[in-house]
Amino acid sequence: MDVTLFRRITTLSTIPLVIYCSDCLAQAQPATLTPQTESFSDWLSQGSLYGELKTMHFYKEFTGTVENKRTHSFGGELQYRSPEWNGFSFGLGEYMAFNLGMNPDDPENREGYLPSDNTNVLGKAFIRYHNYGFDLKGGRIGLDTPFANEVQGWTMIPALYEGFGGNYSMPFNEDIKLHGYRIYRFKPMSEEHFVKTDTGTPEVDDTSMPGVSSDGFTTFGLRYGRLYGATAEAWYYDFDRRARMAYAGTEIPIQPLKMGQWTPYIGAQYLHEWDADDQLFPYQNIDTDLYSARIGIRSRNHTFYVAATRVPEKEDAFLNGAYFSPYSFGIYNQTPLESGQPLVSMVTSNQPGNTLAARYVYHSDRFLTVLGYTHLDLKDSSGIYYPLPAKNIDAGFMILGYDITERLHAEFEFDYVDSPSAQTGNYHAERLRLVYKFGKEMPEKYH
Repeated sequence: MDVTLFRRITTLSTIPLVIYCSDCLAQAQPATLTPQTESFSDWLSQGSLYGELKTMHFYKEFTGTVENKRTHSFGGELQYRSPEWNGFSFGLGEYMAFNLGMNPDDPENREGYLPSDNTNVLGKAFIRYHNYGFDLKGGRIGLDTPFANEVQGWTMIPALYEGFGGNYSMPFNEDIKLHGYRIYRFKPMSEEHFVKTDTGTPEVDDTSMPGVSSDGFTTFGLRYGRLYGATAEAWYYDFDRRARMAYAGTEIPIQPLKMGQWTPYIGAQYLHEWDADDQLFPYQNIDTDLYSARIGIRSRNHTFYVAATRVPEKEDAFLNGAYFSPYSFGIYNQTPLESGQPLVSMVTSNQPGNTLAARYVYHSDRFLTVLGYTHLDLKDSSGIYYPLPAKNIDAGFMILGYDITERLHAEFEFDYVDSPSAQTGNYHAERLRLVYKFGKEMPEKYH
């Protein structure tokens, strides 16, 4: 997908579905400088306010032993960005969510991806330096990396991080950017505190990966993206006392086969995980490989693709070689090449196996329609608390988005999962999301 296409989709909605690697595409956009000021006092007093009012309702019904989930949240966010002074600027972001007395009293009946209690958090508070090819931040920030990001669109309040880092545009080619971050603390989506832990995988307690206390993580990566052209990226992660990860991915349009406005494309990814120093329970003997590829075709308003992933079984390895990521939220409507979260689902992410996924997307200036299907052929796994047997899972979903006005967006998502799991069984979920933006539209580079 070219950059213009990406901007249109994110204008309609900040849903988790990204037509391919949205992180690469965001970096392919031309830099937009913040307003400049020559006065230090003006730098402190002048700036721009942006905001959103949001309401989300999430309902999920299981046929297994897991309690049904129902959560409603109302709130929003207020963002401030200062002008630049000698390359320096600062930003603040306040996030709020209120339950309005509509949520179940029992926590087992609440959906963990949405804040079910009243929440108020200063989620972003950072100093930024943007000059000479550098774009650096320090403080409370959002991230745009494949395996640690804000997870925008799933919840009222994004996943946020405390630390520092940024990117550097190569002087010989601004399409190439070098990224690096050191993160010390993490704020899960529904929480109001930054803590020394990770996401865990909270969907099914008996099979989930427990969160652990650590000193965060370090990551650096290289990205290349050209408008209407190829994209590529490579990343290294050191998740403190948990795991190390190396990842590479690319997507290439096949211009010689272009038919009118339709352009075929191919993509591929590879990931390897191995042991870190001083590992904590339950991490041990980590040895994971992941191979993924896809083929698709797109035009100005349509995208269709098929993707496949393989995670080989390894008997003596952690989880029999299954893929996992401490800061990625598993959800079945993400495919191998979306947000860098391969072979994950809301059912399980602790088993090796194979995945086949198909997606169709239609978008215009006001409408968005996404139809998706995922089949997971999961193999035996040692599990965390007890062995997990091989099983097949089928999941389908539909997303409908519409811009009622330039500022008001409505979005509905329906999901259905067919799983033999005694914990979940079949289940379906519905999510309704309304977002109203006020103030100026915040340019992408202001985030």
